[in-house]
Amino acid sequence: MSMRKGEAKDAVLQAERQVLRALSQGTPQGSVREIGKLTLKNYRWRDSVHAVFFEILRDLPAASPETLRAQLPALLTRRGFPDLNWEDLFSPHHLAKDEAEDLMRHLKSL
Repeated sequence: MSMRKGEAKDAVLQAERQVLRALSQGTPQGSVREIGKLTLKNYRWRDSVHAVFFEILRDLPAASPETLRAQLPALLTRRGFPDLNWEDLFSPHHLAKDEAEDLMRHLKSL
């Protein structure tokens, strides 16, 4: 059975959220931010909010999840997005490092 267009889009948006969570929080095996920056540098994010989050993560020097969480509201405000709901980036994601990297490569292939 094939996925309908709306279901496919929802799956991509969910994958983007999972990747952004892994980039924000790391994985149990460590950070995936550097590989994410390389893998997704030319990726066309399907959600403009996801694109903004990725740009911030990409441009921010290596920061712990705690530091990122503390700085994110000000960084979003400076980019003109003071009211974005960013808490979702820190929801548990349950991805191992290799799973996060595989998901990034999958997104890039879309």
